[in-house]
Amino acid sequence: MATDIRANLFNVALVVSISAASALIICTSVVANTYKARLDNPKKMEQSLAVTGSARKRIRSDLGVWTISVSGSGDDTKAAYAAMKKAMDRVQKFLDDHKFSPAEVSLGAISSESKKKLDRFGRDTADVSGYKLTRSCTVTSPQVTAVSGAAAEVTELIQEELDIQSGTPEYYYTKIGDLKIEMIGEASRDARMRADQIVEHAGCGIGEVRNARMGVLQITRPESTDVSPGGIYDTSTIDKDVTAVVSLTFGIQNR
Repeated sequence: MATDIRANLFNVALVVSISAASALIICTSVVANTYKARLDNPKKMEQSLAVTGSARKRIRSDLGVWTISVSGSGDDTKAAYAAMKKAMDRVQKFLDDHKFSPAEVSLGAISSESKKKLDRFGRDTADVSGYKLTRSCTVTSPQVTAVSGAAAEVTELIQEELDIQSGTPEYYYTKIGDLKIEMIGEASRDARMRADQIVEHAGCGIGEVRNARMGVLQITRPESTDVSPGGIYDTSTIDKDVTAVVSLTFGIQNR
């Protein structure tokens, strides 16, 4: 019995030793072949071409946002509210005349400010001399031209001695997600075209893409050259220029 056990153990050890030796031979062969390939072409892994492609497109904003602050003052809150409501009614008529629908106009909460009496040195005292109530009115509309025109004509309300503060209209493009995909494609095609032109007469070809990196979109005023590492989104103009940049690294193949 003991003799059989020793024989079995010997056979197992022999098989393990043969397997280990075979694995070592195979690994040694693979390493040797890889090393030989690198000796035959030591710079193969380093042969690459980095290019930058860009695309620019003119777009038109499809949403305008414009805020007007309307105020009214009086000796007490009732009088201040009446003055503010009169000014707000005039603003709403102005917006109606410019064809903005009720759904495009939203009113903010009313804020209240007390006015203090001044002493003979011009400093505030604890006594209240009156109140000022303020409410915002925001227009959010796809009629960007109408928003621009109304903002330019709002001065006629100020000339009526109404307490109104007009903000600067802001213009947005709401399909940035779809636009970004389109611009990436155009910039990538531009990068590939540049790469093809570079290697056309160099006796080599373009291989696989080894690295790809896209910069942030730059949405600027028309003809602007402004750029920012974090991207630009200019809202001051209806028409805008969108610029996308893509950096690609290609492998180089010998012909």
